[in-house]
Amino acid sequence: MNRKSGIILGIALIVFLVISILGAALMTIVMGQAKQANDLEKRTQAYFLARSGVEIAREYVDKIDKDALENKILVLYGNLRDDDDYSYDFNIRDVTNIWSNDIRASFEASSSSFRNYEVVTAIWKDDDFTNFISSGNAGDMSRTVAFKCIEASEGIPVFDMAIFANEKISIGSATANKGNITGNVGTNSTDISAISANNSKKDLNIDGKVFFGLGTNLEKIDPKHYSTIPYVGTLESTRDYASLLPGFPDFEKVKEDEGLGISKSDPKDSEIWTITQDGYYEKITVSSNKTLTIYTGSAGTVRKIVVDVLEFGSNSSIELSGEGKLNLYVGSFSSKGDSSVGINKKGNEKEIDRVVVYYGGNSLKNVDLDLTGTIFIEGAGDITLGQGNKELNISGLIIYRGDKNITISGTPKISTIALFAPNADVEFKGTSDFYGAIVCKKFIGSGAGTVEYKNVYAEFSETSLEIIDGDGDEAIELWGE
Repeated sequence: MNRKSGIILGIALIVFLVISILGAALMTIVMGQAKQANDLEKRTQAYFLARSGVEIAREYVDKIDKDALENKILVLYGNLRDDDDYSYDFNIRDVTNIWSNDIRASFEASSSSFRNYEVVTAIWKDDDFTNFISSGNAGDMSRTVAFKCIEASEGIPVFDMAIFANEKISIGSATANKGNITGNVGTNSTDISAISANNSKKDLNIDGKVFFGLGTNLEKIDPKHYSTIPYVGTLESTRDYASLLPGFPDFEKVKEDEGLGISKSDPKDSEIWTITQDGYYEKITVSSNKTLTIYTGSAGTVRKIVVDVLEFGSNSSIELSGEGKLNLYVGSFSSKGDSSVGINKKGNEKEIDRVVVYYGGNSLKNVDLDLTGTIFIEGAGDITLGQGNKELNISGLIIYRGDKNITISGTPKISTIALFAPNADVEFKGTSDFYGAIVCKKFIGSGAGTVEYKNVYAEFSETSLEIIDGDGDEAIELWGE
């Protein structure tokens, strides 16, 4: 009997030991799973805290002057509140002179000093991007996310007015049906005298709307000077047209023996010369009554010709063949005759991007040029538009990066459709008629000339104005960890 009792007790002890071991193992598994679930919850919470830090920082950046971020590194840190309004109160620290150029490494090195805060976010600008590194802290768990973005912008309408001047518009004296502006006019200036008339009555001869700068006190305007104007208001935002000026490109000077396609001397047996390849030339002379043809290739091809000196004789011209486009860089123009010379005079006026003439010289004085296309002038002075002798007659688009005066002379009609010169003063003289749109620094009407607005976007093809980008920026967002 005692022997049997001993066996039963031993079995009971073995069963109890097995059950204890299984219970301990099960408890370990359950506690491990609970810890994993808790860690996952904290990791998830930390991740969303980090994402919240990015959004809070973006909201902060939207409210400040963007220049405040130039060459700066800022850190936002704080806690999210449990209030019903989900508000937050963050501190801001400038660490520009503390952190190294390796911002990620500096951020990680300083993480211990911010462990008591739920959210820590570093902000800085790099080229066009605004950058964020954000860390979320949930208990003993931290997660870090990286984010960079370009915020979307609405852009600026470029040629929606007959005249837009950054500072001043002075309209010339009116005669019978002269001295008038047909179309809207606008300025960034908040001075109500910034748009004025050069006539004894000071009446504005504008057949269109008038826009002053954002924040102008329109109550100070004298109504009698605006009695015939249908609308006087303010701009929705300041227009920074100078920021839209494209950079003047650098043209590679291809070796002459790699780009030859034209004889340097007058051919004796033909009045037509042809360039068939990209090339660089120290000088090209198109003699009087001669035509230089440039073969542009198939559609989609851009022929690139660089010439230090382009010399024209009387009644000479450059025309295009093929379906491609031409980029022509000219260091300076030279004329050996008295009559006008032409570039793409037979071209389609809607396709002003078919020919783009880049002019890098210092002066356009005494240049008598007819062009159908676009001329991009870097900084030359002595610019006169018109149809008379020694004047530029452009059927298309003029882009001017310089700050010298542009004169529109007293000829009956200027065929230019768009003039984009946000840093320059434009002066009207005589009885000129300008059909198109003008963007400038100041517009000064000293004569009885007229400006009649043309819808530039209806006149040109869809791609012709892409050289001036007023469409604003598309939003770009890049996330990482």
